[in-house]
Amino acid sequence: MHESYRQAAPRGRRSATDRGGRGRGRAGPAFAADAPAIVVSDGVTQPVFGYADAIRERLFIDSTFDSDRDGLRDIIAFDVMRPKATLDGLKVPVIMDASPYYSTLCRGNESECKADLDGDGLLEKWPLFYDNYFVPRGYAVILLDMVGTNNSTGCPTTNANEDNLSAKQAINWLNGRAVARNAAGEIVKADWHNGKSAMIGKSYDGSLAMATAVTGVKGLTTVVPISGPTEYYDYVRSNGVITRGNSYVASLSNTVTNPARRDYCKPTRDRIAAEDGDEHGDYTAFWNERSYVKKVPNQTASVLLYHGLNDDNVRPDHFSKYWYALAENNIPRKLWLSQEGHVDPFDSRRSVWVSTLHRWFDFWLHGVANGIMDEPRVDIERSADVWETYADWPVPGKADTEIFLQPGAGGAGGLKVVPVAQPKTESLWTTRRRARTR
Repeated sequence: MHESYRQAAPRGRRSATDRGGRGRGRAGPAFAADAPAIVVSDGVTQPVFGYADAIRERLFIDSTFDSDRDGLRDIIAFDVMRPKATLDGLKVPVIMDASPYYSTLCRGNESECKADLDGDGLLEKWPLFYDNYFVPRGYAVILLDMVGTNNSTGCPTTNANEDNLSAKQAINWLNGRAVARNAAGEIVKADWHNGKSAMIGKSYDGSLAMATAVTGVKGLTTVVPISGPTEYYDYVRSNGVITRGNSYVASLSNTVTNPARRDYCKPTRDRIAAEDGDEHGDYTAFWNERSYVKKVPNQTASVLLYHGLNDDNVRPDHFSKYWYALAENNIPRKLWLSQEGHVDPFDSRRSVWVSTLHRWFDFWLHGVANGIMDEPRVDIERSADVWETYADWPVPGKADTEIFLQPGAGGAGGLKVVPVAQPKTESLWTTRRRARTR
């Protein structure tokens, strides 16, 4: 799940450091008469809240699991940024990116890590653009350290239940169903939260968003998965054939573990390697635990889904199986399909993507009636930078086309819409390698 981009304030928009005044515009959701309010103008929330003076916190919450089997429940750490106006009664929703990468491979083209530069336990450097764009517009942003990574305890289990339930702990806290503490051990409540939350993320982060959604946790209103795996068996195999090297699942667990904890977490990785079935390739309970599609009937959160049709890391069948399950269960949804590979839409269609994301979050989290759900459901890039919209996917009126394998020099072969006249057997040998993903 590899990515490469730098997320910054979108071009042509005010950066998060633009403090701005309250300005004019139709007020958003109502609050107490003496409380500050969200400002909506031209159908979107406006950047009327400060960024430099935003409240920053690092909180810790006890989980319900023990990934490293040390007899203690794992502790999940997360960093919160919210408008200062929440101290005066402003209620805001949350946008969360739960990730295993904040202290290892990090995020974006420049591998931006979380950074506490002055050692006070609070972040000065926040990866990605969600904080500097959305906090001034009346949102809180949470960057959550998946179990076993960065400031969370335990060991990563590569999309097993411990990974998948990490973000659920924060959703429960936001909605008063769990207890979080600060570094001093003091209980902290989310009395500034409006009851609605979103999850977003690319690749592994996207899979964590979907994994949380299919638990059906109350308070998760919408998710925006970007090129995330939905079926880990399909991610490391193709028709049962191993495509990513032996014990890839354990290898990825090692990659996202802080270097100082890799020796400590080796027993966890050894258990993963012993269960992944690389010697036989069968679909077992190990893979069922890492499957989201069959759990979609539990989901209530709406979905804005993005995938690159030329993504050879997380192949397009991951989006399609999930999309069909969403349709079968009448989940509100919208889809973008690009001609890119494993690339974030922020990096390929930035202005339109940020505008769409902004309106999506405004509708689902602030209740702004902006008509986004009345627009065509699907955006497809037909050729470079040429996008078309459609009512649905598959495109209504289109029919399936069968394709057939063809023999070729050197065993590479090809594809055609007609079968070969005489069957032929060929062999293709390749070298396995372990891929680093993010």
